[in-house]
Amino acid sequence: MKIVVLFSGGKDSALASILLEPFFDVELATFAFDGYETDKAGKEAALLLNLPHRTIVFEEGVLEEAIGMLLAAGYARDGINRLHAQALEVLSEDWEYLADGTKREDRVPMMTLERVKSLEDRKTVHYIRPLAGYGSKAIAALASRHMVFETLPSELFPASDFEVGLRMAVEERWGAEVRARMFPKNHMHTRVIRRNRI
Repeated sequence: MKIVVLFSGGKDSALASILLEPFFDVELATFAFDGYETDKAGKEAALLLNLPHRTIVFEEGVLEEAIGMLLAAGYARDGINRLHAQALEVLSEDWEYLADGTKREDRVPMMTLERVKSLEDRKTVHYIRPLAGYGSKAIAALASRHMVFETLPSELFPASDFEVGLRMAVEERWGAEVRARMFPKNHMHTRVIRRNRI
């Protein structure tokens, strides 16, 4: 069976992909915005994991909608959750099994149970969260066993997730001060450096 994993190149989506390997043929998908090269970390990590990867560019208007939500709320959560839901909708057109690296404590990105049921019923797909039962410490321990990764400030754009693209777009349009107000301070991202073969 084939499964596609929403992939940022960080430890969580990488670990989710590794945990799925015994049961599925895993393919990785990184979403990007037209005009913003945010998929580099995802491509590099996919090579290290030795898993097929593709970049999918969001349709025109999706970025504007997410930015509108961000500006209306004054913070990034709603916009990022909207992008996450939209990415799963896109993937549901071509795959029956979808997955991501969201974990138990995550609030962003996160699908509500109602949205999950709606997606699965409307699209006849199966949405899987391999890390949903694990806490952050257990995930860090598992990830450290299966890979080498580094943790870097989000301002350095080390990952290929939705937040990176949004940060870039907001900073380009309104400057670093507005971006700093909209996104969490001292936020960190991880980047896979090497896979450990167990």
